[in-house]
Amino acid sequence: MKKIASLLLGFASASQPLGAQANGAASANSDHWMLYERVASDGKPLVVIARTGNAEVQSLLLHGRATVVICRTDPSNVNEHGMPQGTDRLYSIEDKLDEEAARLAAGAIRVASVTGQGQRRMFFVHRAPLDLSPALRSAPVPGFSCDASEVDDRQALLHLVTPTPLEIQLNGDQEVLAGLQKSGDDGHVPRKTDFWFYGRRGPLNSLTATLDHHGFSVDHWLNDPPGVVLSRKMPVDLAVFQALTPVIVNAAERSGVDYDGWETLVVSPTQPDGRKDQ
Repeated sequence: MKKIASLLLGFASASQPLGAQANGAASANSDHWMLYERVASDGKPLVVIARTGNAEVQSLLLHGRATVVICRTDPSNVNEHGMPQGTDRLYSIEDKLDEEAARLAAGAIRVASVTGQGQRRMFFVHRAPLDLSPALRSAPVPGFSCDASEVDDRQALLHLVTPTPLEIQLNGDQEVLAGLQKSGDDGHVPRKTDFWFYGRRGPLNSLTATLDHHGFSVDHWLNDPPGVVLSRKMPVDLAVFQALTPVIVNAAERSGVDYDGWETLVVSPTQPDGRKDQ
């Protein structure tokens, strides 16, 4: 999780045919961390790393207690995007809090880290009372001032740590694109890419008409369960999906159908059709 956050916070041979799919549905039994961006009240970006797919976390978010640890840095140590510099120095306090006896005794679970506006906030949910102040005083972090308090606005916390359908899908897109790159495919070569949708025929017809204006065509219809596969010839790099995924997700929501991700072949510049050498 730390490595992913650090990368984002910086801002600024033929291959074998292989299917790659991005599924926008979050698994109800999959406890994992998801990274996405939000915009703060001052218009600056917030980088959110939130825990998803954990039933206990969801229950505590709704019915338990919540504590936030805020580590602030000096304004001179903040870049033009509002991001504090030297956040790697916070790893030690994050590790300490994860092992802290008071946290373990309270059954507290870290649910999110949010960086931006010159600070990093770490959120914990728990049932028993929790006081992390002694742990913070015993482990000062150079360049940061850290304190803990109870979360005042529970609805704001829920909004912040709950990814939207668009954020979930974009996160899935990035995971698949990273897999393609590991296979030697930078995604720049245009190729046939299939997009999967499920729902009733009428709403699916409405969807296909909407996405026809964006270069999609019907590849084939599905019967069990009912759905449609739309195809588009396109590169599959991050910039393309950052522009295209909001169009797809919004069209699916307006049409009342489920978007179930995309699939393509791994290709290389020397074999743009994705065929394996014989």
